[in-house]
Amino acid sequence: MAKMQADRFSGGYRLSIQQVWDLPSARCRFGKFLRVSVNGRAPEVARMVKDFPPQREMTEQGELLRGLPVRLKLERRGDKVAAAAELLLGEQAKFFPSDAALSSWIRQGRNRLRSLIGVTSTLISNQLGAETNGGFLMVG
Repeated sequence: MAKMQADRFSGGYRLSIQQVWDLPSARCRFGKFLRVSVNGRAPEVARMVKDFPPQREMTEQGELLRGLPVRLKLERRGDKVAAAAELLLGEQAKFFPSDAALSSWIRQGRNRLRSLIGVTSTLISNQLGAETNGGFLMVG
């Protein structure tokens, strides 16, 4: 977070920075959830949470759990029927969205990682080389 003001002394601008985040922390702060498509084989959520657990941080308000929840997107289509559902996994399925964690989600299967909702596209596209669409990370 920053504040820009006119600087009367130099005639230019002055930038005051109040907060700076690393990329995974910015994903936690501004991201809402990770959407993963499940079409056939379920992702290894338990392994992902074990390998990349949410980070615990002590604040003035108490302990803060920094991580993103996971939503599983299920779609089935038949000749004359179609069904779709989205399951929000509980607090136990939160993970810390480091580059390694997102890469691991991507490696689990093509088109599994669908979007990281709520994060500005430039935060992610530069790091993962993924195509972005309207602020959502699209991989596949």
